Amino acid sequence: MRILDRLPDAETIHRRRGAIAGFVAGIFVPLVLAGLLLVSFRGYGIADEPPQMPPVYTNF
Repeated sequence: MRILDRLPDAETIHRRRGAIAGFVAGIFVPLVLAGLLLVSFRGYGIADEPPQMPPVYTNF
């Protein structure tokens, strides 16, 4: 099959390990830095609910 012939073998993956590592780091590192920056500014993560402020009632 032509599709199976195009898949890389172990030697090709070993030879291109630097490019593969750079690709993974290029995806992973910006996501981690953006997540850390987001949490440091907002105080909570993306999936977390924002902290609710207690209601303030005036004393009538």
